[in-house]
Amino acid sequence: MLGEDYKVVKHNFLINAKSKYKYSLNELKLICHLIANILPTDTNLETKKVSMRDLNFIVADSNNYSKIGKELEVLKKLETKSIQLPNGYIVNWFSCLKYENGFIEYAFDTRLKEFLLNLNSNFTSYYLTNVLNLKSAYSIRIFELLFQLKDKGYRTIFLNDLRECLGIPNSYSNKDIRRLIQNVQKDLQLHTTIQFEFTLVKKGKSFHKVEFIIKNNKKVKGVSYCLANNTTATIKPKA
Repeated sequence: MLGEDYKVVKHNFLINAKSKYKYSLNELKLICHLIANILPTDTNLETKKVSMRDLNFIVADSNNYSKIGKELEVLKKLETKSIQLPNGYIVNWFSCLKYENGFIEYAFDTRLKEFLLNLNSNFTSYYLTNVLNLKSAYSIRIFELLFQLKDKGYRTIFLNDLRECLGIPNSYSNKDIRRLIQNVQKDLQLHTTIQFEFTLVKKGKSFHKVEFIIKNNKKVKGVSYCLANNTTATIKPKA
């Protein structure tokens, strides 16, 4: 498994990006894992390999290749999911993505270089361990959106923007959206270094925006966090 100090570092454009696609939980975890494999010394988005054993969120038994194959049928959908960049280009996450002999071989599209590599400003960085145990794709996306403004302590998101960022179906009622956010709230409190309170603000009879108050969480077992001296610590889960 990847080291506890591995970080996901993304330009804030990617954090805030809206999408016409709904990503699955495993798709987002795969993207986070592979971004965390980018080294500070990398100068290009080169082709890399990662062992299925490092991706233990996919299957409990990484030697069960028939089950892995079924999971990768889902993950391979990433090859067709695209992002519209600020310059108008529409690019896929990966220029190549394949599974062979227990490894995933991949390369991010080179046009994502300025959003993933050697970032000096306007980016968000968090420990990979924050997202490994989250239970839904909604949880990962809301975690990223809130962690981006963790130091500010609050974030207001218009509901239409939240729908587009998370891929929330238009059929979701006010009650459904409240339940969705409550489930994410519990998930983040159990598994990440942040927690939040929220208020749904109405305009007329419908929810118009969500006001989040972001707080530091208690230290969670198995999740890395920064110490005052800028070193990394992780509370070990019980064996």
